Amino acid sequence: MKSRVLFFVFATVLLDMVGFGIVIPLLPFYVQSMGGSAEVVGLLLGTFAFTQMIATPILGRLSDRYGRRPVILASLAGNTLAMLIFAAAAEQAWLPLLFASRILAGATAGNLGACQAAVADVTTGAERAAGMGRVGAGIGLGLVIGPVLGSTISHLHPNAPPLAAAFFAFTDLLGVYFLMPETRVWTPADATTPVADRRSLRRALVAPPILAVMVIYFLTFICMTNVQVSLTLLADARLGWKATEVGHLFGLYGLMAL
Repeated sequence: MKSRVLFFVFATVLLDMVGFGIVIPLLPFYVQSMGGSAEVVGLLLGTFAFTQMIATPILGRLSDRYGRRPVILASLAGNTLAMLIFAAAAEQAWLPLLFASRILAGATAGNLGACQAAVADVTTGAERAAGMGRVGAGIGLGLVIGPVLGSTISHLHPNAPPLAAAFFAFTDLLGVYFLMPETRVWTPADATTPVADRRSLRRALVAPPILAVMVIYFLTFICMTNVQVSLTLLADARLGWKATEVGHLFGLYGLMAL
């Protein structure tokens, strides 16, 4: 079972990041085509991140209580629907619908954490580090393939990139549903275990090693989100780059992060 879980965790993360990479570099162009400004681009990505911040701990608790597989499936189904709404927004050039897409995507963006938990369920020691390395490899490879693919197909039709992302998410959903086993072993004692410890955040904030990791993550993702918001707009304003060049640039960025 372990090898099958590790394979599908890698495939799930890879396809998820391909879909993410397809649309994120092109998002500022979509906002501009709908009459939005650079500030709207930042607000759109901030809305996604805020919704994700609220939803991810909840999805993590649910995966501990009910299993990794249901959370991964729900996340992939939500991502598929979010990308279909994105495609409709691109077709209609309607900015509120684009916000609805990003809110739904953020609310169901819990599959990465569930995938990491699934790896932890089936591995120990050095195997666990190698399994987490596969997750990281899937993220990096997806962020290389996604932007290049998105920029290539963006010339076909405005809704081609989000439809491609929806296709990848739905393909991933089918693979997990039919082939990936559950890794969370439920015991009768779990029925009486509290879903969450209200003191967990306070304990994390007063534990120096955990707090240091949280600060590092916070600063890292500030840098990453700044790139996602500003790099496309800057490349367009200063260099006249459009979807093709920006997609290749983000693909190179992902390649360097591998």
